[in-house]
Amino acid sequence: MLIEVNERTLIGIKVFENVDTELRGEIAAKCRARRYSVQEQIVSQHDQTDDVYFIVSGKVRATLFSDSGREVIFQDLRSGDMFGELAAIDAEPRSTSVIALQETVLVTMSGSAFREILQSYPPVAVATMRRLSRLVRDHCERIFEFSTLGVKNRIHAELLRLAQENAGADSQVTISDPPTHEEIAKRISTHREAVTRELKELERNGLIKWDRASHIIFDVNKLKTMVDSVVGS
Repeated sequence: MLIEVNERTLIGIKVFENVDTELRGEIAAKCRARRYSVQEQIVSQHDQTDDVYFIVSGKVRATLFSDSGREVIFQDLRSGDMFGELAAIDAEPRSTSVIALQETVLVTMSGSAFREILQSYPPVAVATMRRLSRLVRDHCERIFEFSTLGVKNRIHAELLRLAQENAGADSQVTISDPPTHEEIAKRISTHREAVTRELKELERNGLIKWDRASHIIFDVNKLKTMVDSVVGS
């Protein structure tokens, strides 16, 4: 089914937040849209394509695979996010594979169109640079954790990231759309059993409640103190 792309389609996309209606319309004219079903592959690691994708609705996952087939979850992206900009900027192969975790609608533009927009529309260029800066900072943080923290502490750090993504005004946070034990393990380079053991220990200590229905962190400040005490030591 053909999905129309117009300026309203792009309203929720973060890199276009500071673009006015007229310019969003000009950008929309360079785009096309497609709906992806659950578990449908969108791009493959090492592909030579350079399209850029903007998530109108749904959720996708970027993953890396070793030569032996081991999967490492890089990040999950939701409505308003984009991906594929690295290949569009540097013309190198895709660095990750991306699949749809939910039924997802994506707006796509070619790499050449994206580069033209970066040159023509400073607000989009600035928003893209900020996104790339966050990406680098996140990489630095994770490299530090992998190099200096034990498995238990990496689990705590990942829980803190999840809490911060879902943070409200209170110290208690309910994790929406929570990851499984296996998914946490793939994010921090360990095995599911280690995650299960540590989550059970945290639950016995009253810091979390972790079941299929709801994942609750009862004291985010205490969790942050636990992470900071190890990172700073």
